[in-house]
Formats: sequence, structure tokens, C-alpha cells
Amino acid sequence: MIRTIENLTKVAVALKAGSEKDRYNFTPEPVEFEFIFGAGSAGFCALESALYEKGEGDKVSLTVPAAEASEAFGHLRMPIFCALGIQKSADPLFLEVTVAGVSDADSRELVQSIARGASHSCGGGSCDCGCG
Repeated sequence: MIRTIENLTKVAVALKAGSEKDRYNFTPEPVEFEFIFGAGSAGFCALESALYEKGEGDKVSLTVPAAEASEAFGHLRMPIFCALGIQKSADPLFLEVTVAGVSDADSRELVQSIARGASHSCGGGSCDCGCG
């Protein structure tokens, strides 16, 4: 039985990003990214909603206008952009997300993720993400 994504599970994804549909020119190879699902203080972001109940091997494609990047990625925006090596969103940003793994998060990982989400892990309003 394939494990599916649910609240507070540890999720590993492979990200491909680009400036055109099906042309992932920002990531020549998929970029691995891990996060704790549902740990953000503002509830699920659009990316998390799209991934809910998906299992290993499932893919989700998103088209995100630059003006909607904060809503689409929520507390994961800056960590995802950092992992992808981009400073700000293309307009629009095309993203393919492949679920690489779903597992239980240990207590330490949960606490760290919730703390990062509560502190927003960015510039306290000076980061241009819309948090301030």
C-alpha cells in the first residue's frame, strides 16, 4: 500500500521549474526538497492542497503568477525558491512536483518546522515576500 500525504507527515518532492509550460529551464535536473506537510501557521498553502492525499510517484503541475507566489507557496515560498536557486518568481512560474517519499516526521523535525513557520523564516517584512 502506498503511503499518502496527510497532515504533519514528512514529504520529499522532486521539483522542476521553468518559465514556460513543459520547459523546465530553471532546473536542468529535478531538485530534491523536504518539508513537513501542514506545519505552516496560516493553514495549507495552495501547493499543500494540491499535494494532499498524493502518494509516491504522483505528480502535480502548477502555474503560479508572480503576484500569487506567496499564496501558492505560503511558508514554503522562501525555502522552495532557495532550493531552486531563484530570487523571485518568473511570471508565471511553471512547476512540476513529483512526490518522492512520504514518511512519519520525528518529534524534533515537527518542532523545528512549526518554529520556522511561526517565525516565518524570512526577513521580518524586509524580504519582499509580502509578510510585513
